[in-house]
Amino acid sequence: MIFGRDGEPRWEVSSDPQARLTLIGTAFDRESLNEEGAEPIRADQVIRLDDDALLGRVWGSFIAIRSFGTAPSLRLIRDASGSLPALLVEAGDSLLIAPNLPRWLRDLAGIKPRIDRHALALALANPLLLTHRGLLSGVHHLPAGGAFDWDGFVLTGPSMLWPFADIIAEPARDDPQAAERLRRTVSGSIRALGARHGRVTLELSGGLDSAIVLGALASSPRPVDISCVNFAITHAGGDERVEARAVAERWRMRLVEVSAGAEELRFEDLFGGEQPVEPILYGLDAILERASLGVTRAFDARAIFTGQGGDAVFCNIPTALVAVDYARAFGWRAHLSRIAYEAAQRAYRSIWHVEWLMLRDRLAGTRQLIPQLPGQQLGAAAKVGSVGGTRHPWLSGDNVIAPARRMQLEAVANCQHFFGPTWRGNEAALVHPLLSQPIVETCLGIPTYRLATGSGNRAFARGVFADWLPDMVRNRRNKGEATNYYRRAIAENLPYLRDLLLNGTLVAHGLLDDAGIDAALRDESLIWTDQSRMIAAYASFEAWARYWGLESEA
Repeated sequence: MIFGRDGEPRWEVSSDPQARLTLIGTAFDRESLNEEGAEPIRADQVIRLDDDALLGRVWGSFIAIRSFGTAPSLRLIRDASGSLPALLVEAGDSLLIAPNLPRWLRDLAGIKPRIDRHALALALANPLLLTHRGLLSGVHHLPAGGAFDWDGFVLTGPSMLWPFADIIAEPARDDPQAAERLRRTVSGSIRALGARHGRVTLELSGGLDSAIVLGALASSPRPVDISCVNFAITHAGGDERVEARAVAERWRMRLVEVSAGAEELRFEDLFGGEQPVEPILYGLDAILERASLGVTRAFDARAIFTGQGGDAVFCNIPTALVAVDYARAFGWRAHLSRIAYEAAQRAYRSIWHVEWLMLRDRLAGTRQLIPQLPGQQLGAAAKVGSVGGTRHPWLSGDNVIAPARRMQLEAVANCQHFFGPTWRGNEAALVHPLLSQPIVETCLGIPTYRLATGSGNRAFARGVFADWLPDMVRNRRNKGEATNYYRRAIAENLPYLRDLLLNGTLVAHGLLDDAGIDAALRDESLIWTDQSRMIAAYASFEAWARYWGLESEA
């Protein structure tokens, strides 16, 4: 049985007459993608394609369900972007596939999941685990680009179908069509998604990425009703209203401005009610959530668009390893190139450091760096020697990739957090178009040293979309900065956070360290160190663990 929702593209259902293939969500035909958009595709048009060909031909925000022979033998596939949430829940003799698991559905299906403490410990050490593995027994996350099989009794998987081999392979050193291809793919993908929803709210930050999204939507030959909202914070580096106004004026779009100070942010607003099947990590700012939802309701929009993911796909990664990628492609002449000098400028490193990196890679290779644990607040039960086993499955074959490009792929994988549970995503489709499969694949097909050309950030993308950008955005060299705002928000919420965490179940179970938490919440730490950067996330983990009953498992 398959249940969708009439009139809402993100829950649309398409199936062939024999129900051998069912597509749930928004699906487009890759072969029809051009600068103006793309055409929707139906299940009966791709019924004969194998799994790899299916993910190569169909893109969007969807789940595919294949039926083999006699029911209930099924294969469940999630699109490569991961933008449609997909939970696989074992419920007795049945399998439930759903975007979330609210209390009413659990009660109806008789599901009483328990916390997997080992998975919770791993997720505290590396929160990226939340994007591809469940923390509740019998509740599985279908990873982006992955598949599970169910024979009616046993659920097996996941097996990864994406990224394809040509995504992992090194891109062409010199592609004269790269700029044209990027422009066509970005324009067409964003316009296809915009036309699908018709009336949208755009979170317009004033930076490059959301400006590109607005440019694609506003210049589309298929009219889209657009309302823009800018969220300005009254702390250093966080007020970009002037830039957002310039972008909105460029296209004569209505713009709603919302400003807030850290003293207005109350974390308990997010943690008091029903919790989703994973801790909330993206969407921890209740003020921003309400502002975006308010504009969406006021203008009766059907989707909320953002510019999230632009840093990853357009390679705003300030690392000198870009020069190493260039040296791998061009050999010794890279040492005398301007690429090395520009990489040093972007990374704020000396040219001698960059030259040493290139030489070391040529003689001994570049060691793959395992992400560091997020701080000193982990308890003994959560400290692990290595988080290699919790890395996103996309990264399993990344040891053959040039180092800066590997960092770019890691950044794209980290963007899976943007598809996690949020308030505004519950009410309207939350769309991050720059993370759509065609755009990600196109950007991964352009060498990092081209995407990161020049001494500024995302210079290649700025040049490709220059005609969409007002001068102050096109020539801008810095980004908006919210660190001071959120650090101040921690300080404003100290009594609540201190009580929640130090008297919490995670500390009681040895998953968080009370001394480390206490040190991170001291004034000197908040002012002079970054020890508090994970505090809001740990508070979300704590609220989640209490809701799902960790106390009862001591």
